[in-house]
This record gives sequence, structure tokens and C-alpha cells, in this order.
Amino acid sequence: MRSRFQLLAIVILLTALGGGLAAYKHVYFHIPMKAGDKPAEWLVEAKITFAAFGDAVSARLALPSADITADLGIDAQSAGYSFRTESDAKGDQTAVWESDSKEGPQALYYRVRFPETGVSSAGPLSPVGGLPKAIDPGLSRGRRAAAQSVVKRVSEFSSSPDTLFTGIFHEITAIEASQEMALLKRAYLDHDTHRGLVNLGIDLLNLANVPARLAYGVRLDEMRGPQDALLLIEYFDGAHWKVRDPDSPAAELRPDEVFVWNRGGDALYEVGEGGENSSLVFSATRDLIPMERLMDLRDSGLMVATIFGLPVSQRQIFKFVVLIPIGAFVVVVLRNIIGLPTLGTFMPVLIALSLLEMDLESGLIMFVVIVAAGLLFRFLLSRLNLLVVPRVAACVVIVTLLMMVLSVVSWRLGMQEGLKITLFPMIILAWTIERMSLIWEEEGKRSALVQVGGSLIVAVIAFFFMQQRQIQYWAFYFPELLLVLLAGIILIGRYTGYRLSELIRFKNFEPAS
Repeated sequence: MRSRFQLLAIVILLTALGGGLAAYKHVYFHIPMKAGDKPAEWLVEAKITFAAFGDAVSARLALPSADITADLGIDAQSAGYSFRTESDAKGDQTAVWESDSKEGPQALYYRVRFPETGVSSAGPLSPVGGLPKAIDPGLSRGRRAAAQSVVKRVSEFSSSPDTLFTGIFHEITAIEASQEMALLKRAYLDHDTHRGLVNLGIDLLNLANVPARLAYGVRLDEMRGPQDALLLIEYFDGAHWKVRDPDSPAAELRPDEVFVWNRGGDALYEVGEGGENSSLVFSATRDLIPMERLMDLRDSGLMVATIFGLPVSQRQIFKFVVLIPIGAFVVVVLRNIIGLPTLGTFMPVLIALSLLEMDLESGLIMFVVIVAAGLLFRFLLSRLNLLVVPRVAACVVIVTLLMMVLSVVSWRLGMQEGLKITLFPMIILAWTIERMSLIWEEEGKRSALVQVGGSLIVAVIAFFFMQQRQIQYWAFYFPELLLVLLAGIILIGRYTGYRLSELIRFKNFEPAS
């Protein structure tokens, strides 16, 4: 009786605490409980990393142009550094961090927010107004003659700056280059081949009297994770600035695809003499809560709100981590209440997590193929009478090789989904194959197939719950609701009655008189 009272007290406490914190955030911070009540916003974060060796250190980062950042939410965060922004005569802004003494690995962050609808990538026409003008590339006589020959040849088949841009980069990337293009490539290609080709294209466009300039962009794709700055080209078509990726010259980039961080071709960032081995990466994530709400929440004393003060790359990880308890709850319900058999407790959860990033049907097919092939090799290994640990290690090697083979075959067949096979946790797959083979040998083929089939059913059901936008929203923006989930798991953990599958199994059972 006392144990039952303690259980109910814990369940009520967890439910009240989790529900109370969620209600507090909703009422006092006006965080909507329903996803989609507020317009989504993009958050793009620049991260400069370097190693400091005890001296004074400074770092600079070129920022989006002033006419764009004037209407954006900006957040610079770097502990232990003084921070300021500088503007030059052209109106370009630069973020500056300084410290008297730093040692060891350092990380500096600068964040920019803007609406999901995107921000126009076009900058001002010119610092003093009027139409932009093409800048003479200043080539030597021989290189100018070669460049003019290329421009003339491409212009014969071009009717606008758009087709001229496409034609120039088709010439640059052609496998069999003309003599003129080969001469220009030798002059432009230095240690950075890609940058050299981009600069060559910009000079050819300017030589054709099409104003063009270098720009640095960030792909607005949450799944890319940390990414290097994207080298872009902006050119003026007579009415507007347009942005294109030289690697895909035929497609114009939309504002909802790429955010232009900086333009002009100057150095994007610089670390002073106090640091070395520097690098710059960008991360992009989409927030469903307005910036002012997140700022209020981050500055509050709620421990559950501290996730919003983390760097974007770490926040992206938590978007998936918070879904694992959802899958675990589904497993608990299906195993302890419904009675579905599974191979292990958390294998279905991890499989469901992997399926979130790939097509469901393709993911299930790849899983079945790997497990079936791995099971065949496992039976071959059983004839060698290996010990458990070496046998499982051998399964890991086999699963790794199978994943590589499937990826290559899928790529050759033009099946892009096959490249995502690496999302499956190979250790879990190896243990699944090992346990399935043992059950096959001890309990029979039917029992092994039933358990692996039950695991797939549980994984698919967990996947459908975990992919729901509203559930993802609650888990990420109201993580305290996981306490309510914990209360439900604890409550189910004391359930010792019949499972639904057992009621069906014993429906014809008649007690002896």
C-alpha cells in the first residue's frame, strides 16, 4: 500500500511539474502551444574557431550589408571577449572581438535572424545611387585577347545576361576546353581551384559589360549541419541583382534557398596574431517562435530553457535527441500494454530515428536487406565456434561492408536514397543480427521472424509519432513535457495485468470447474 502511494505521489509530482512549467511558459512568455501559430524564422550562425596561445587576440567577421541587417534580429555571443561592430565608407559592417589574453581552443559566434519568407539577396545598386557599372578586370594583353575571344563566342548564343552567365560557366567547366580557355585557366587556377574558376567567371562577365561580384552565402537547409561559406556570383541583369551558384549555373537561387551573408570579394573573416589554425563554418536552423519570445525565454531562470542559449549546431542535435523519449514511450506501450514482441528495447527507437531522415519504404527495404544478408554471414560464422565478443565484432565488420556495397550499388543504379544507409546505427544492426541468429537456433525460425517483424512494426509506429510536427514542436520547445511522459512510463511500469495480445491468445481458455 505504501509503495502504491509513493508511486502515485511521484506520478502526480512529475505531471504537475512538467505541465506547470509548460503552462508557465505559455502564459508568461506567450509561447504558443500549437505549432504554426507564429511565423517561422531562420537563424543563421557563424562560428569562428581557432587556437590561442596566451597572448592578446582579435578576430574580425564580415557581416551582411547594413540595409539588410537593419531589419534583422542580431545576436553576438562570445564569452570573455569585448565585442563591437565597425562600418567603413561603403557602409559595410564588420564584427570585431578582442581579448587581452586567451589560451587554448576558442569559439566565437555571430547570429542573424530573419523571416522564413527570406530576405532579398540584392544589395543597394551602388553606394551613391544609380546603376552599377562593370569593373574592368585589368588583364594583360594576351589574357585579355583570350578572354575577349571566349566572351565573343559565348555572346553569339546568348540573348540576355542570364544565358550569358550560363554559357560562360559551361565554357569554364567543359571537359574539352578551347585554347583560349586553357590559357585563362592556367592563369587563374592557383592553390584554390574552385575560387580561381569563380574569379575567372566574374572577370569574363565584367568584360562582357555585365556587372558581377563575388558573394558568400549560406544554404538554408537544417539537415546540412555545419557548412562552409558557399561561393556565389551576383550579376546585374539591367534591372536586378541575381544570385547564382557557379556549380549549378542554369538555376537562379531563390531567397528561401540561400542567404547571402556578404558580398564584394573581400576576406570573410580574419584572426589576428594571437590565434592560429582558424576556420569559419555556418549553421542554419528554423525557429517556430519569434525572436523576442526566445530571447525572453533564454534569459529566464528556467533550467529547461537553457537549450535556446546553445550554439545552433548543438541545438540541431537536440531536435533529434528529444524525440528519443517519444519513441521509448511508444515501445513501452506496445510491449507492456499491447504485447508486441521486439528484439531488444531500444533497437526500434533507433531505427525509427534513422527513418526520420530517409524515405520510409526505402529505409525498410535497406534494413531488411542488411539484416537478411548479415544473418546469412552470421550462420557461416557460427561454424567457426567463435567466442561472443569476436563474433559480434565480426558482425560489425560484415554490416559495415554490406552498407558500403549497398551504397555503391544504389549510386550506380541512380537511387539517391541508398546513400542514406549510413544513418542506420551499425552496432545496433550487428546486435540485431546476433540476437536474431541466437533466437533462430534456440527457439526456431518462426520465433525469430516474429520478433524481428514486431520490431519493425514498433519502429514504424514510433516513426509516425516522432515525425508529427506538433509532437516535434512540443518536445523541442516544451521539453518539460517529457516529465509527463516519464510519469506515464513509470505508471505503465507497474502494470502487471494481461496484455491485449494475451487476451486474444487465451480467449478460448475455460477455467477448470
